[in-house]
Amino acid sequence: MKVLLSTVVLTVSLMSMVQANVSINASSYQKTIKLNENAEEVIAWVQAQKVVPGTIIRYVNTLENSGQQLATKLVIDNPVPTHMEYIENSALCQSACTLSYSVDGGKSYNNPEALFVGVGEERHLAKASEYTNIRWTVERLGAVSQSLVEYKAQLK
Repeated sequence: MKVLLSTVVLTVSLMSMVQANVSINASSYQKTIKLNENAEEVIAWVQAQKVVPGTIIRYVNTLENSGQQLATKLVIDNPVPTHMEYIENSALCQSACTLSYSVDGGKSYNNPEALFVGVGEERHLAKASEYTNIRWTVERLGAVSQSLVEYKAQLK
């Protein structure tokens, strides 16, 4: 069993952050299957604690602007933990944002169709499971408001 840890970096211009007063809270949830009152299976997400290989984890970053000013161009960098594999197309944002990915530990980011790994004859388009980092650029976060960005990964 593993205990999950994830690091999140929020980058925003100092002036925008002071005026907007933006904070971020990172949480992780474990996928479970429960039965509803009709004995049908439903997916539930519970706080992740100790997990086993194959477990799917949902990483959620809540952005909160408690200031009176609009915040723009908020950049959230989320490394995919080394013992996890990113699940393709699972990165989402609640508000308008741009997504990019890294395969080199966050040194560079690009769109999935422009990410390559390997050299020479081994060079190939990166698979989602080879992504090391995810970056969301949230265009706008209104005054006194919240938004979410999230992704899912599976324990190797």
